[in-house]
Amino acid sequence: MARPQSPTEWLRTSRSRPEQIASLQLLKNEITGHIQKKEEYVQKGVLDQIVRLLQTSRSAQDPNGKERRDSTSRPRSLSEQDEIRLQALQLLSVIANGGPPFLRPIHTAGAMPAILANIFPLDNHPKIVLWALRALNSIAESSSLASNAASSLGALANLLFTPLCLDASHSILASESRHRVVQEQKYLAASLIGRLCHVEKHQTALANYGILDDLATMLAAFVVARGEVVPAAAQIGHSDGLDHMIPAPAPPGANLAVVLEAISAIIADSRFRAYLLICSPAMMAVFPNTEFEPATKAKQRVRMTLAEHNLGSLTTPPLGAVDYLLPIVPAVQPKPSTQAAQFPPLGFTPSRDTPSTNGNARSSYKFSFWDTASAATGQSEADEESPLIPWLIHLIRCTSGLEKVNAASVLASLFKAGFADAEREPVIAALVIPILCRFLKYHSALPDDSSDIVGTFRAILERTPAVLARLIAGSELMQKAAYDCKALKSAAQLLVESYNLPAQQTAPRPWSPTPSGSSGLDERSAASRLGEQGHLPVVAHKLRIRESALRLIAAMLPFKDDYRKAFVEQEVIGYVVESLQPCPSKPKTGKERVKPEKAADDTPPPSEPSPYGNNPNSVLIAACHVVRLLGRSISILRTSLEDHGTAMPLFRLLKHPDAEVQVAACGAVCNLVLEYSPVRDQLLEAGIVKTLCEHAHSQDAELRHNAIWSLKHLVNDAPNTLRKQCLDELEPGWLVQLIRDDTEDDALFARMKRDRHVRDDYGDMDMELELGDYEEEAERPWLWPALYRTNSTRSTSQRAHSPRIEKAEARLTALREAELNPVRKARDDDLAIQEQGLGFIRNLLGPPVPRAASAEMASDQTEMVDYVFNELGQDRLFEILTSKLRTKVLHPFERRHSGRDTRVVYPQARTVENVVYILVHIAASVPRHRQLVISQTELLKQVGTHFSSNNSLVRRALCHLFTNLVWKDEQSDTDSCAARATELRRLGFMSKLEALESGDSELDVRERARVAVWEMKQLPQ
Repeated sequence: MARPQSPTEWLRTSRSRPEQIASLQLLKNEITGHIQKKEEYVQKGVLDQIVRLLQTSRSAQDPNGKERRDSTSRPRSLSEQDEIRLQALQLLSVIANGGPPFLRPIHTAGAMPAILANIFPLDNHPKIVLWALRALNSIAESSSLASNAASSLGALANLLFTPLCLDASHSILASESRHRVVQEQKYLAASLIGRLCHVEKHQTALANYGILDDLATMLAAFVVARGEVVPAAAQIGHSDGLDHMIPAPAPPGANLAVVLEAISAIIADSRFRAYLLICSPAMMAVFPNTEFEPATKAKQRVRMTLAEHNLGSLTTPPLGAVDYLLPIVPAVQPKPSTQAAQFPPLGFTPSRDTPSTNGNARSSYKFSFWDTASAATGQSEADEESPLIPWLIHLIRCTSGLEKVNAASVLASLFKAGFADAEREPVIAALVIPILCRFLKYHSALPDDSSDIVGTFRAILERTPAVLARLIAGSELMQKAAYDCKALKSAAQLLVESYNLPAQQTAPRPWSPTPSGSSGLDERSAASRLGEQGHLPVVAHKLRIRESALRLIAAMLPFKDDYRKAFVEQEVIGYVVESLQPCPSKPKTGKERVKPEKAADDTPPPSEPSPYGNNPNSVLIAACHVVRLLGRSISILRTSLEDHGTAMPLFRLLKHPDAEVQVAACGAVCNLVLEYSPVRDQLLEAGIVKTLCEHAHSQDAELRHNAIWSLKHLVNDAPNTLRKQCLDELEPGWLVQLIRDDTEDDALFARMKRDRHVRDDYGDMDMELELGDYEEEAERPWLWPALYRTNSTRSTSQRAHSPRIEKAEARLTALREAELNPVRKARDDDLAIQEQGLGFIRNLLGPPVPRAASAEMASDQTEMVDYVFNELGQDRLFEILTSKLRTKVLHPFERRHSGRDTRVVYPQARTVENVVYILVHIAASVPRHRQLVISQTELLKQVGTHFSSNNSLVRRALCHLFTNLVWKDEQSDTDSCAARATELRRLGFMSKLEALESGDSELDVRERARVAVWEMKQLPQ
């Protein structure tokens, strides 16, 4: 009987398994490498048939369709059911390779659940697992070319990173089989993680399921294969029960770049996950911290010679075994930067510029402001640097291609998390930064084809600027090294080239004698309709280059105005401004001045795709960061940013549907609304006051914070009419709520208390509800599954009593508590918003319009003080200010375990500074306002407790306050002024000021204290 011609008929009429296998093979041969055949058959509904066969073809050996087997056993031969599933998975992979148009029919046909059901290595033949992973990688590759790649990849990640699939991934990555198919499974699974793991919830889940530990073991296998295990590691690990954790060498041809990429994707900017990698059992086994005595003393002699010439120090830690793989780098004595403290780096909390309080130069990490002793365990200054860090530097120097870039990405995560010695910074600046900067020059003359070699070079060029940006953020030394290597110029060139139109705007299509008509579209099922064309690979590459270049530019600009001016001289501001547009047009050059827009254009963005590529949200956010940093320079703000019409694109982003874009736009607007900004009036005319006040009412804490920050800048040096407009639009009651209540903390506490109220019946429960309070030992899956799920009992007692492992466990628990506890984050958000709210009030009360006459300024300030008192309530305002100066006990009436300490929040220096300056501005008004401050005895007592503050800005503000309180406007004010001075002496402030005058470490504080003491002594006692 003749076989039917339609592929859907082939599959529908095939009854026996051999016929189904033959039909699938024939269809696969028809469509492989033939895009028109794929489209034709998909439009005829072949995907429904393929997915049906994939779902119904199961082994008859198990009624549930699953056959359990040991992952280390020898694979059996394929059954007929297995062969059907294998052919179906191969077909899905081939179809997915067709690009973004096939994503919609694949998802609509239900292919994803069918594919994911075949990735479990204990339930499926290894070849089936392999092709299921290949199909997922093909879908991920096509998703990266979709018009909205971020949402497509995010949806795929949500399907893949579920508990069942994470268990399957853990089983695949933890397999010890050396079989070629199993090894390929491992690297395909790692590749999926590197592609898809970009959000915090997925990164945490991968760490919780032990996948980071599995990847660390794979990385340790490469250390073994390269012969770079620390000498005597097995003997050292024997005492800790870790000697059996040294893995077998990685097999030949293993892909190190994929493993490093997956590790970097999981760690990201998390200090907990960074330390989880460092103290992974396999890492501790191959890289123990131990003294090393080499056969030759040549490097010690080099270090001594450098120290004699002030290019090193004899007090630096001794060289470890891995350090002998690196050259000796002369030490650099960095100059302290005031700008580094004033402008912290964007996007990361740890600071390497602020020395620790004990004088140790070792980099520190800023924990939450209310850390207890348990959290302090997570920041032990005595911890030694892991040999993993110098090994990564060595790897960057001796490998090639993506291995270099991905090793640098892991190094950036560990370095920014603070796990490197302070002496490591000049080493990275000298040995790593030039290598990465050299990669930035790969942009010259890359062809627009899609060969494997070109694809690798494109991946290197896409990732290198972003990795370099993460590495140098917050480090002036490394920024200087990058600048000396022309990184800023290279990043500007990459940004320009990302706007070069590709030679081909649409995907080439072979000629067909049959025109592609639209007949029968309505009758087709949803799984038969193709989706959007998406981006060409070259366009997607340019968009990724655009984002990466902008991130590198932003990382270079925070501190030095010279770098900002050097960037402006590249004449690429027009390209930055177009990067603020979701649908960009041709960027303006440096000589083309943009006409200022009169008002915001509320028309929807063009529906047609831009020939330059529609900017995704990540590009918009990166461009906002660049504008924010450029706005720190007054000259650039008044020239380049105004000339290129930066204001209106930013204003439109304030109304963008994505909250993260709104947050970034609010941050960029901060510097554009200052009094000296030439675009301030343009933004006011467009209605920025209303927009910012709407964002200040947002449920998103970060957006609320940035909106109030921008409003704080807007009212600074503003006329009273604008100040009153801002306060009225913000609503005084809402402002009081923001600065008075712990909104996020209290809401979260109440919800957690309500959700867990039923557990209160089973014993005394600590209602503080900290993360560690209810996380039992058995509920810590993230804690080294490779170590604690092993079948070996030989070293159990050794591990239980190992100080090294106990210390690592304690520190990991503390780091996880500090990082993932939702109560801590909510409290951090509350204090940050309160600080900005108090700063807003401080600027409301400050002297308005410096260009006005002195008498007019005093009158305007008095008017504003009275207005704020009337709107907020005089007594309520002083009550709030008093509370902000007190130490707060958190939920004092809740029950606690007997051994737990009371949680307290100490007043933060910036908050105290804002409170004191509010009082300074009130006291700078008329005598009745000064007398009002003097009458607040409890408030003044709380003020007096901060004379010993470690922050010099707080001490300086206190001197300002007492100078204003005893200031005499006119002769008739002499008696009341003397009475105020007498009251201040009675409260003991004279002696405190004299102590500052004679003993403060800051000259400015001593001088201002001297003025305050002199003013008080002029008045009769």
